[in-house]
Amino acid sequence: MARRTPQEAAQTRQHLIDTGLQLFSRQGIENTTLKQVAQEAGVTHGALYWHFRNRADLLLQIHHAYELPFEAQYLEQRQGVQQDALAALSQYIRGVLAEFARNPAAGSIYRVFYMAATPVTDLAEIESELSDNRALWQDQLKFFLKQARKQKQLRKNCSPTALAFSLQAALSGLLQEWLRSDGGFDLKAEGQALLGILLAGLPHK
Repeated sequence: MARRTPQEAAQTRQHLIDTGLQLFSRQGIENTTLKQVAQEAGVTHGALYWHFRNRADLLLQIHHAYELPFEAQYLEQRQGVQQDALAALSQYIRGVLAEFARNPAAGSIYRVFYMAATPVTDLAEIESELSDNRALWQDQLKFFLKQARKQKQLRKNCSPTALAFSLQAALSGLLQEWLRSDGGFDLKAEGQALLGILLAGLPHK
């Protein structure tokens, strides 16, 4: 048998990552075995173990292979925050939801890594990283809200930290309901409606 080139090995590894993500998202982590991943990807069990030590290692590599849209949208809207912080916040949230609606892989990543009802042993190695990501997303919301308070769009005595927590909880709930329904409603439209309610309820000046 001819030896595989580095490019072919990299393609096989990425194919296993993509296949693993699909199966973990569809079946759940604990209901998905590496044998199933290998069979679905059309490779031998041994070939999978050549790339990944175990299920936890495959999950780790899947998590690092994809990016959720929060950071990109945050960086994009930071430029407009000096002109109108609440408008930048609105665009940030709309952009995040639009990217989830556009990119199925983003929803799969969120479902696998951020929607587990109970702790999953195979995620123990990256649990601190997942917690850090949740805190980072809340900090991004807090950044816009702090700027809004500086611009006197919010009352001086309001707490950006508390408001960011509430916004994150509401948006996380919307996203999880959308994923549980397998995209059963228009995420962007419902997100727009929820955003209007949330922004209207902020403690404005």
